[in-house]
Parts: sequence; C-alpha cells; structure tokens
Amino acid sequence: MKKNARMLAAWLCTLLVIPTVMSCADTSAEQTDADTQDTGAATQNVQETLDPTQAALDAAVAKLSGVDYGGHDFRIMDRSDEQDPNWETIDVWAEAESGDTINDAVYQRNRILEENLNIKISENKVKNPYTDARTSIMAGGDDFDIFTDGLSLLATMAVEGYLVDLNTMDKLNLTESWWDQDLNRDLTIANKLFFCTGDISIMDNYGTWCVMFNKDIAENYDLDNLYEHVNNGTWTMQLMYDMAKEVTKDLDGNGTLEDTDQWGFLTESYNEYGLWAAGGQRITDKDKDDLPKLVAYSDKSVEVIQFVTQFTQDKASTLLADNVKTGDGGCAFTNEHFGGGKALFIYGGMWLITKYRAYDVNFGVVPAPKFDENQERYYNTYSYANCTAYSVPTTAPDQARTGTIMEAMAEVSKYTLTPAYYEVALKGKYIRDEESAEMLDIILAQRAYDLGMIFNWGNMFSTITGMSTTSNADFASLYAKREKATLTAIEKFIDSLESIE
Repeated sequence: MKKNARMLAAWLCTLLVIPTVMSCADTSAEQTDADTQDTGAATQNVQETLDPTQAALDAAVAKLSGVDYGGHDFRIMDRSDEQDPNWETIDVWAEAESGDTINDAVYQRNRILEENLNIKISENKVKNPYTDARTSIMAGGDDFDIFTDGLSLLATMAVEGYLVDLNTMDKLNLTESWWDQDLNRDLTIANKLFFCTGDISIMDNYGTWCVMFNKDIAENYDLDNLYEHVNNGTWTMQLMYDMAKEVTKDLDGNGTLEDTDQWGFLTESYNEYGLWAAGGQRITDKDKDDLPKLVAYSDKSVEVIQFVTQFTQDKASTLLADNVKTGDGGCAFTNEHFGGGKALFIYGGMWLITKYRAYDVNFGVVPAPKFDENQERYYNTYSYANCTAYSVPTTAPDQARTGTIMEAMAEVSKYTLTPAYYEVALKGKYIRDEESAEMLDIILAQRAYDLGMIFNWGNMFSTITGMSTTSNADFASLYAKREKATLTAIEKFIDSLESIE
C-alpha cells in the first residue's frame, strides 16, 4: 500500500539535496572527508524536513484502505497546447518518469492513486475544454469525470446549469487545507460552489499575477531595495511609478520613446483591473445571504483607478502591450522585451517566472504593490481566463466515486505535486534569489477572487480593463453607463440560482 509513497520520499530527497561540485584540483583526502560530512549533514537535514510530509502522505494513503473502484477509468478533460502553449495543462497526467520535476511528481501521485483506489487515470487534452464539455453535457454524454478550464468559462457553464454544486458532494471535504480556502470563500454564491482548486493543481499558480523586476537595472539606477519595501509595507504604486519614470530611456537617442527603447513598466490593458484590485478594490462583494452585490464605485475606488490609469497611460514610463503593433496583442513582444533586459518591471502571470529561466535577465519577484502605505495588506489577483479550476459535470454518473477520487487526488498532491512545484521547481530551479522565494509565499497566500470579474455582469469588468486604451478615462461616467446593466445582470443571475443544481 505504501510502496509508492516511500519511493516518492526518496525521490524528493534526491531533488532537494544539492550536491557539492568540487574542482578537479581539489582532491585531498581531508577535503573529501569534509565534503562527505557536509553532504551527510545536508541529507539528514532534508530527511528531517521531509519526515512530517512523509507521515502526512502515509496518512493520506491509509485513508484509501478498502476502497476499490474495480479498475474505473477516471477521465480528466483539460487544455492542450493548441490554443496557447503557455497555458497547456501540465499537472494531470504523465506517461513515465522523465527527470522533469513536475512530470515525475504527477507520475508518482497518479501511481499512488491508481494502486490504492484500483483506478486508471487518463487525460483527454482538447483545444477548448469549455466547448467540448458543454457539448457533451448537453447531449447527456458520459465522456469525462471531471474537467478543468479558466474560471470565466467555468462561470458561464455554472450559469447554464451544467456544473454540480460541489458543496453537495459529501465525499468532497472542501474545508480541508489542500483546497484553496480563498476561492471557496470568495466564489461561493448562495453557499453553492461550482469550481475548486488548491494542491490538486499548479495551473492556478501559473495564472496568479505578480511583478517581476530587473535587478541589474535597479542596481544601475541605485534604486531602493524592493524586498525591504515589501516587508516594511512601503511597496506602493507611487513608488513603482516613480522608479519606472526614472529608468525609462531613449536608447537610440532619436528623441522618441519607441518599442525598442528601455522602459520602466511593461503591462497590458487587462492588467488595469489587476492593479485596481491590488489597491484593495472589488467589483462585487457578498451580502449576509452569500449573494453578490455591486461595490465597484466609491471615492476610494475612483481614486485608485484614476492613479492606475495615469500610470498605465503615461508614455514616459509605461509600454502598453496593446499599443505594440505585432498582431498578437503585443504581449509576446513585451514578454520578450523584459527577457532581453530592456525593462525594469513587468506585471503578469507567474508562468513568466518559468519562461525567464531561458534568458540571461537577472530578475526578482515581488507582489503587486499596495495603493498606499495605509493599505493593511497586499492583494494579488489572477487571470480570469487562465487561472484554472476543476468542475464536475452534471452528467457525472457516480458523484460519490468522483468526490472520493478528487479528494484523494488533492490530498496526495499536497505532499507530492505541491512540494515538487513550489519548493523544488519554482524556488529551487527558476527563482534566482532567496528573497524572491519569500515573496512567493506572500503572493500565493494573499490572492483575492472576485465574482464580478469572472461573471463580468453588465460588462463592468470589461469596462475597467479597457480604460487604458480609451480616450475617456473618467471612471465615474463609465460606471454610470454600466451600473444599471450590471445590477440587472446580477439580479437575473440571483433569480436563476434556484434552477441551478
């Protein structure tokens, strides 16, 4: 029963222990003994660190004793690389161990589940899970057990009544630590929840937004230590804006700032919402009955959006991807521009951290800044389309079985997939300094979800994300135009809840 769990502990040890590489000329017996002692001590320390994880993994496996699903093929539909290779699902299935950290963790996790539950885990990669899943459910098909896609698409399916309310699945305990409690709190509606994530996946982390900065440019311009500002609570939008203006430079000296010059801040219009949310603002909150209510307009929200718009539209500091004429929205260009060492800041998904490993750029990572120092905490948002979660179709034939397998998958992932991604791959492989690793803890621990974002009632979310590219950046007037439609859309949604299972 625990063979694979024990094998996994040994596998994690080999990943976490970084061997000492000696010079060819340094071969004395004394040096060899010292290195052996150091390596032995390191191995012991790692094993001691892993023991609690191993005990928890053993306990998770023990819960599966006596469960036998007779070789059931547990089918998971997810995203292929056809639409966008950057967002291909990589944490569901692995054919064999390959030496890649994430691949091998997925393989080991699945072997544990397959052996102990007597199931087979299979993956169906498709270009558009939303389209394929919706078609299958409408036809009453039994083509998959669970599926994953971006939150906004799952929200659409929830409205259409195609998703199971996960709170009705008694084998699924969403209060456990391996589920994302921020999502569970923020995205329930009338105490119904139609999507979930947590340790079961790393793709939600890929879709979490953060700020990456060029450490060499920061040093060349003698800028303040950003990590200290974060820890002191003084990492603010104004500070970021000031730094961005200071380093923006006409590299070719032609008197005009162009795409190829050095920029302080790289972003896209979509991210205007992200910065507004980082300032503690939301489109919707919830009332005492756990129903959405519109809260987008206030004196504070106007103050924050006006500053954000000024920052993102300032051509003396900011290169907006939307203004780069490359035919792909400009994001590929700005991503490459930062990788080429020609920008101080870029604001985007954590998947970029893995991308920049292939570049020489010396970068660090910090959360999105506060609006001002009076703000009590940092808020980090996510891509409404690419932050993925799991849902169960209403056509699922055996919800007890599905819930048991999902619960086991999430719990076992906490002690396999999560440490492989977070401690070994992200912190050990992609992040280049210890301070950035500490920043990741802040970013992932302080995410804020917003129903108004993923449902986009009355196009209020679209209005905010479009402000950077509109000639009318007056939020008060734009809000006034959208308020009635948004309130009506929310009201209709609440009325429709009774028909949603």
